[in-house]
Amino acid sequence: MIVRVWRCRISSAEGFREFTDKDALPILRSQEGCIAAYVGLDDLQNGIVVTVWRDLESLRRFAGDDWREPVIHPNEVKLLAEKPKVEHYTLVGML
Repeated sequence: MIVRVWRCRISSAEGFREFTDKDALPILRSQEGCIAAYVGLDDLQNGIVVTVWRDLESLRRFAGDDWREPVIHPNEVKLLAEKPKVEHYTLVGML
């Protein structure tokens, strides 16, 4: 399994919450091979999205050939205070 961690400073906490509910989570739910998705926001408006993918092929179907780069939805652009960063990990254990 692959863990994908997306991080970014957000310009609008309320807008980010709305985007998460209306766009991000429905898109992720529809992705075959997306096992879990967690979205968080801290007091400084730093956003994080952690997704767990069955395998690299599933992640590539979602993110494309440039899967190491952040996926940015058109409705999300105005909510970002900076370019998102994304990291990937091979899952080696879980509770």
